[in-house]
Amino acid sequence: MPARQHLVTYGVSTVAAATITIAAWLSPWRTAGRSYDQKRVAVVEPQAPVVRHPVDVVFAVDTTGSMGGLLDGAKRTVWSIATHIRKTDPNAELRVGLVAYRDLGDEYVTRDLALTSDLDAVFAELSGYTADGGGDAPEDVAAALDDSLHKMAWRGDAKKLVFLVGDAAPANRGDVPPFDVLAREAGDKQIILNTIRCGEDLETEAAWKRIAALGHGQFSTIREDGGVQQIATPYDDKLAEVSARIDSTAVIVGDDRGRAEHVRKMSAAARAPTPTKADRAAYFAAKPGGARVAGQQDLVGGVADGTMSVEALPPAALPADLRNLDKPALKLEIERRVGARKAAEGELTKLAKQRGEYLRAHAAGAKGDASGFDGKVNAVLDAQLK
Repeated sequence: MPARQHLVTYGVSTVAAATITIAAWLSPWRTAGRSYDQKRVAVVEPQAPVVRHPVDVVFAVDTTGSMGGLLDGAKRTVWSIATHIRKTDPNAELRVGLVAYRDLGDEYVTRDLALTSDLDAVFAELSGYTADGGGDAPEDVAAALDDSLHKMAWRGDAKKLVFLVGDAAPANRGDVPPFDVLAREAGDKQIILNTIRCGEDLETEAAWKRIAALGHGQFSTIREDGGVQQIATPYDDKLAEVSARIDSTAVIVGDDRGRAEHVRKMSAAARAPTPTKADRAAYFAAKPGGARVAGQQDLVGGVADGTMSVEALPPAALPADLRNLDKPALKLEIERRVGARKAAEGELTKLAKQRGEYLRAHAAGAKGDASGFDGKVNAVLDAQLK
């Protein structure tokens, strides 16, 4: 495995260094018949280094007509998988990318979403996937692998993982290198290629095992429908409601295009099943504040963490409903939203903890949990991130 590079911040202050020097000067000295009082001086210990682990994960997913069940399951579990990554490695700096693939003659051969830390954008993209096309058995797996390797902006110091998910063997279309050549290239580039076969097709199994072996990854198999089972909890409705309340406090500054993108993502989140909304809320409960809104400038989050100022903001950058407010009134409104968000985040944290305890108590009774799409992905993550 590659040596992982870490971004490290050391917290040894100049005050600590000076304090240590003073302590040395004030050590007890003994001379003939005379002693000096020893003064107790506190020594500031250096802080432990803050280590960040970049993790880049790409899901390359067959979206042809037979994959409807798997796509539905993937949409419902993307947030729980992201939460599992955070639990497996609390210092993970996660980015997720998507490659949807079909075959020549379909609406598209591949459709990509670049690696991003904005999981609302990932969910919105995944929510737009529909199962269609295909027809003949082989699909353009090589095109999906080529996009995964060459169109994603992989971070050099990241743990790099691909999950190839499908139910049909690779077709040789000749537009990109063959799948086995690409899989070997992934291994050489230290991009771990994991494969998940849906269904029981033996030709697909043979190809998927070869891809995983060449890409130094793991092969898994799941039911054709994905085998995903979400556990509903008594806390889901309230978590969804509190999370929506936090979303409503955002003030996206910049241009109308950015605000429209934010509305698109929030609309996708609002259409999700309640357990999925609860998964999303639990994910954000562990990273409160301005970090919830990614990809756009959120004035409320920026004011809360001290990175943005109402005074420095031109009125044209504000949403239309706030542009006519003078600075004192605008500041008052933003402070009101900051307070409302902090209060809701406190409530969210408590609910997420209660839901987590409920899930741990009831997970053992969820049949098929470990054998479904999310279970297989989480098992691989446990092995490869630890």
